[in-house]
Amino acid sequence: MTAEIVLDNLKSAFDEYNVDNYMRCFVDTAVRQYEFIPSQEAQANYAGVFSHWNLEAERQYFVHLGPPTTGTPLLSDTLQSSVVSSDSVTYVYSYSLFFPHHRSNVPQLVSGNMQISLGMDNQGLWSIYRWQDFKVGQDSTWSYWKAVFSGS
Repeated sequence: MTAEIVLDNLKSAFDEYNVDNYMRCFVDTAVRQYEFIPSQEAQANYAGVFSHWNLEAERQYFVHLGPPTTGTPLLSDTLQSSVVSSDSVTYVYSYSLFFPHHRSNVPQLVSGNMQISLGMDNQGLWSIYRWQDFKVGQDSTWSYWKAVFSGS
């Protein structure tokens, strides 16, 4: 299995709105700590939300995002760079994520850049252990969604 499969699974989790599959993309915290670093703008506006972000926060965000209302979710990404070692890989992607959620005052499209670090555990399975989000342009970022859907 390769690290790229985890990113394919992340896309599929959105397409199918599958909370369990979304969570399977992330590291087992008994093996390694998970870290999410929001975009600077989201960190400034939602510091309290992100001060203790963990895997349960990831789950709650995804649950509160809810199943798509109409239309089909679409995660598009373009690989910008990668750094690979024997047991980890870091990718930098530009992304655009459309998700037809239920909140009328929140954009259904977010975009930016993300740096995703994946590691391999002792069973040879890859998972995301670090995710950093960056704002590019005027669109809202994934971090914004994580903040506004974290406690809905």
